[in-house]
Amino acid sequence: MIVHSSFQYRLLAQHYSKPEDNLLLTIAIPHYKQRRYLEVVLNSLFSQTYDNFEILVSDDCSPDDSNEVIPGTLQASGRPFRYYTHPENLGYDGNVRFCLSAAYGRYVFLLGNDDALGDTQTLANVASLLETLQYPEVAFTNFGDYSTGLVVRRAQRTQVLGSGPETAVRFFRSFSFVSGLIFERDVAQAHETTRWDQSVFYQIYLASRIIASGGRLAGLETCAVRKDVTVNGQRVPSMYTNRWREGADKFNPAQALASVVRVTADGILPVVAPDAQSKTLRQILIQILGVSYAYWLLEYRRVATWRYSAWIAQGMWPGRLLAEYPYLTSCDRLLIWPFYTAVTLTGLLIPQKLFQLSKERLADGVRSLQQRKCNRTE
Repeated sequence: MIVHSSFQYRLLAQHYSKPEDNLLLTIAIPHYKQRRYLEVVLNSLFSQTYDNFEILVSDDCSPDDSNEVIPGTLQASGRPFRYYTHPENLGYDGNVRFCLSAAYGRYVFLLGNDDALGDTQTLANVASLLETLQYPEVAFTNFGDYSTGLVVRRAQRTQVLGSGPETAVRFFRSFSFVSGLIFERDVAQAHETTRWDQSVFYQIYLASRIIASGGRLAGLETCAVRKDVTVNGQRVPSMYTNRWREGADKFNPAQALASVVRVTADGILPVVAPDAQSKTLRQILIQILGVSYAYWLLEYRRVATWRYSAWIAQGMWPGRLLAEYPYLTSCDRLLIWPFYTAVTLTGLLIPQKLFQLSKERLADGVRSLQQRKCNRTE
């Protein structure tokens, strides 16, 4: 057993992966069970035409046969890799932190254990775009659906989007989906914290803090990820949907949308001047309420129950949430309350069919508007 930083782990298997190799990329996969889906993901890495990368799999105490099967699969590929296992479950955030701390590559490309790379040229394209943009500290790529091919365009074009608190506020929501996020390893390690290990949004904190502190954010217009791979035509079984429908899952405020407010605020506000903190927090809250919160209310009505959407609304209730931020001015509080009320009523009452018809168009419109604003400031 090895102790590294705050982690205990075993290096179960490795092949030609050393710190002195000067690798550009570590493809880091925080893994927990679902071994058959991980095999599909790994095949997309084995087929890459690009070679200057390693594969890092961090198994978070999986109850299946991952530790018996996956090391052999990696060994047979001939690709540089390391496979770690942990004696106790770290949780999602802890496992992401471990991946970032253990990487050898200059950049860490995070990839979910059920999300494949886009095609055989993906890593070659990513490496070329990072060089073109003079190696930014943080980047995100586009991603598509494995089955339908529908692409979510986080990046409207390849460009450096900026740095500083304003850029962090504008783009923090782009980091909610972890696959295709790219962090410069040394910068990510410099901002490591355990504060948000139960949030399931550590990557949002980390990106927000790096960008707010002066790190450059880049958007890479390449569909680098195909999310939700299938095995025998089936996606990974949902951890929550059936339990929500059956009413067996209880509302957990630590993992609800209010947690996004907390991790984002902690990532950005400490580097904002005191007289600008209230305005910055209001901007964060308005974005979350107007886009993410509205979507959550409607989506959980669809996949779970109306009652769960009501729990989400309870978790975002300003009377409790705003009490955590005493520096929020009275004027900003008065703006938040009616906005929350209007979004809540709309999200709980709007017909589902209307939402389904408009959600992708609205999402693309919001992303396009974000980046047009960025372009006007260049």
